[in-house]
Amino acid sequence: MTSLYLYALLGAAPPRGRWRGLRGEPLRFIRTAGVILATGQMSRPPAPSIRMLRGHDAVVRRLARVVPAVLPARFGSVVPDRASLADLFAPQAAALRRALAQVAGREQMTLRLFGGALPIGVKAGPLPAGPGTRYLTSRSAATLRARPDFARLRQTLAGLVRAERIEPSQTPPLLGTVYHLVDRGQRRAYQHALRRVTCQLADLHVVSSGPWTPYAFVPEPGA
Repeated sequence: MTSLYLYALLGAAPPRGRWRGLRGEPLRFIRTAGVILATGQMSRPPAPSIRMLRGHDAVVRRLARVVPAVLPARFGSVVPDRASLADLFAPQAAALRRALAQVAGREQMTLRLFGGALPIGVKAGPLPAGPGTRYLTSRSAATLRARPDFARLRQTLAGLVRAERIEPSQTPPLLGTVYHLVDRGQRRAYQHALRRVTCQLADLHVVSSGPWTPYAFVPEPGA
């Protein structure tokens, strides 16, 4: 019995061609809930491995080269059939359309921030599960924003950043990961501004990577 493996949500269908998935299967583009889903038929989901993860990402990147708005699906996402796709995505249709509009013509840059200690008020170790987790995470992000070096970094990049997500870390010396959405074609300008400001930071070490397809800007289930 085959299932539908999800690669990405698209704002438009790609040009006709021989689109293939990570196992060489033909891609099927299915419209539901006002978006287009890039899928492939598989008898079993791929086992997590570096090779398979890279294969998934390669498929998403190929689509992103020809489609302005792409939201990558999480690796290993499968549904039994087309009817299940509608059930899964219909409740999130409005949020997904907004997210596709936000990422259209844009890509993700990722910054990892390292310091000598965690921000004041943030303890090491995993955040507790339960309804307080989101509140504690927002407090941690606010504490990170309050660091003078981080404020300078954000101010320097502000003209190039279209959206931002901050993911605080609970494991020093990593303070957090920052995801920036920037216009396609602005990578060099972004990296130039980043190099210029990081030379001025006394208490923050920044490691950058990208551009990536916007994995960090996919809406959370139920958002």
